Amino acid sequence: MADKKKEKKVSKSEAEIIDLKKERDDFKNIAARAQADLVNYRNRMKMELSEIENRGKKTVSLKVLSVIDELDLALDSVTKNASSDLILEGLNSIREKFRIIFESENIQEITEIENFDPVYHEAVLTTETDEREPGSIIKILRKGYTMNNGVIRPAQVEIANQKNEVKEKK
Repeated sequence: MADKKKEKKVSKSEAEIIDLKKERDDFKNIAARAQADLVNYRNRMKMELSEIENRGKKTVSLKVLSVIDELDLALDSVTKNASSDLILEGLNSIREKFRIIFESENIQEITEIENFDPVYHEAVLTTETDEREPGSIIKILRKGYTMNNGVIRPAQVEIANQKNEVKEKK
């Protein structure tokens, strides 16, 4: 009778081991499928991001190409000895098209900031003067631009500096 109890314990332990091995194999399969799904998801996201990037480039390129067409017309008129008024009108038209393109892409020129701000400006020159407050902008050398409230190119500016007066002692 002791042998039967031992056999039941052994067979019960073996059954538990078999069940645990089956459960382990099931978990391995689930993990392998999840990992494969993750790899597929990453690859799909890379392809979608690439497609979105290409569509964005195409959209901007088409807008810029219309400006290039205008520039070609202006250059043709220069070679045909057109009047300076026509050339100026053509260049202004090209500048306006660029402004419209930038506006459509939410790109704005940095304006209306009279004092130097390192977030929006890059100080290229400083000039000593009594006529302006120190740190005020004297001249914008290259325009700066923002996109979606972030600076994409700071404006290069000349700023006023306090004039150093050296008194000579006699």
